[in-house]
Amino acid sequence: MLIFKNSIYKQQDDDHNRHPGCSPIEYDSQLNPHNLLSIALTEEKEVISFLERQPREYWSQDTKKFYPHLHKIGDYLIFDNLLNILKSGLADSSSWHKMNTYHFCFLYDVLIRFAFNYNHDSTKGRLEILPELKGTPFQIGLFIKNYFFNTVFLLNEDQYNSLTREKKMELGYDCPFQFAVINGLTPTKEEMELQSSSNYPYSIYV
Repeated sequence: MLIFKNSIYKQQDDDHNRHPGCSPIEYDSQLNPHNLLSIALTEEKEVISFLERQPREYWSQDTKKFYPHLHKIGDYLIFDNLLNILKSGLADSSSWHKMNTYHFCFLYDVLIRFAFNYNHDSTKGRLEILPELKGTPFQIGLFIKNYFFNTVFLLNEDQYNSLTREKKMELGYDCPFQFAVINGLTPTKEEMELQSSSNYPYSIYV
């Protein structure tokens, strides 16, 4: 199970786990975040297969198009590894898995593109993909706010590298491998792995 800011596994926990700044709007109660991520990651396999089939000279251009924030770290092989790791973590019900900035940045690029395609589809197409939304738009901004701890990876190198350690902590920029992602460092095998835990990661309110 993947650890987000709020749990994606139990819709009944939404009222307990929702960040105080997030409004309990109807959109939240309709959306099944686990189902959404499962669909988006399954569809992403087709994108990576497309990249793999392209001539090598187009890889750089294509990865920049499909992964505008993560393209600097490597080619489709890296993205395929991240995809498989995240799919396994999402489906594993035996333990919780903590993600790092590589994972969150990959998910961000995937979900932004997924939301764009979904929102520009016909009502019939939307109903086939996410029937629980009843054809309404997918509000990606609210999803990111509800489930991502931060979006530090949206900063460019100069913006991030100019921040002091104290300022980063003040802004909540404490996810592992932030510097590596923002500065385009290719991850090692270990850096792409999820960190497992058997402890329940969310606060329980009585």
